[in-house]
Amino acid sequence: MLGFNADLAPVADVWSNPDNTVIGDRAYSDDFAQAAELIPEAVRGFHSGGVATTLKHFPGHGDALADSHDGAVYVSKPLEQLRREELLPFRAGIASGSDMVMIGHLILTEIDAAQPAPFSYRIVTELLREELGFQGVVITDGLQMKALTDSYTSGEIARRAVSAGVDILLCPSNPQAAVSALEEAVALGEISEERINQSVRRILAMKVNRGVLKLEG
Repeated sequence: MLGFNADLAPVADVWSNPDNTVIGDRAYSDDFAQAAELIPEAVRGFHSGGVATTLKHFPGHGDALADSHDGAVYVSKPLEQLRREELLPFRAGIASGSDMVMIGHLILTEIDAAQPAPFSYRIVTELLREELGFQGVVITDGLQMKALTDSYTSGEIARRAVSAGVDILLCPSNPQAAVSALEEAVALGEISEERINQSVRRILAMKVNRGVLKLEG
């Protein structure tokens, strides 16, 4: 036993564009239906070893050409097409009990063209939580990536993502600035304490479910 209790996997993206080198063979398949069959098996495999899982990169990075490490990434598929294609493995992984879902640094031009997905209430809360029924932990992709840092400060990223419904901010470039921005947003009433508490409860529930925290009695 090496002691790992969480993994930022499995990749639920589908390698539907062979020119995509960002996801590439990290994907389980280049076929949407096949990926939807394989992802639940991966989730169950991780769980059998006591490891929490993370479906990524919602709502699907496999058809994009650009790399969010280097700058903005755009996805132009309409929502109905995403429902038929990219969302299939995520639905299957959620149904199999994945602990977390990672939001990709994608701008979905047909859903919310004004901002990246981690800032979008429409994508994080309405699509992922309400439509797909995901009640677990929502985590961002790495916040040091240029897709966000080229245009936003760590404080702006933290406020926008938490307001959209994100629970965990992964690797902010300036962690203290992110914390200070959230504290200020709560003090000003821009983000409620209850909104913060929702995320805390989800994170604690995940730790209990995976045996990281033991409940007395």
